[in-house]
Amino acid sequence: MRVFLSADMEGVTGVCHGDHLMASGHDYERARRWLTHDINAAVEGAIAGGASEVVVADGHATMRNVLIDELHDSARLVCGPAQPRNRRIVQVDGIERGKYEAAMLVGYHSRAGTPGGLLSHTWVGRLVHEIRIQGRPAGEALLNAYLFGHYGVPVVFACGADDFVREVRADLGDDLATATVKETLGPTACIALPPARSHALIRAAAEQGMRQDRSRAPLVAEPPVVIEVEFHTAAMSVQGA
Repeated sequence: MRVFLSADMEGVTGVCHGDHLMASGHDYERARRWLTHDINAAVEGAIAGGASEVVVADGHATMRNVLIDELHDSARLVCGPAQPRNRRIVQVDGIERGKYEAAMLVGYHSRAGTPGGLLSHTWVGRLVHEIRIQGRPAGEALLNAYLFGHYGVPVVFACGADDFVREVRADLGDDLATATVKETLGPTACIALPPARSHALIRAAAEQGMRQDRSRAPLVAEPPVVIEVEFHTAAMSVQGA
């Protein structure tokens, strides 16, 4: 069984501030290691649950964050930036290149507008106020779940902060296997578990998701599909184009 794992960074163990997320930030190099090890825990769970291979897509910012020399040796890595001729479906690019039976979301965050949400935004946070699909507010997890669904692949596991976990279970179902690695205290603060504890939760939930994957259907939007993007200001809609 082949698994596609899409990884973001805001929801990773220990990450709580923008300084963790960019190369110029304090502790970014340490946060890259936290990201890689959260991914490894999910890969271990996937393999325990029957996966033969896991393809990992680095989906944060420059998309060159995962430390490949510390990545689990059963995984392969999709990396490099999203540009007009690169990674056109961004955080899930690569799903179209093979047959996958399950998808996982690691290190994801809650959508723009989440009250008190930890590092909450939707895609380009400085521009986008809200994205809606069929009139329903959508964060990156839901948007990518629809992309996975287009290729017939269900999301079977997700992990991040508690505000994200509440969101993804509301969007994809209470039966979704999830791991909560930190408790949100506000936009840039949290109560975090140490890696040994969070990784145990991630491994167990990822394995659980794999074992129940056949009971989950891919998320498919019935046509006609209406996608609305609301920007912070009208001028930003031109900048975003």
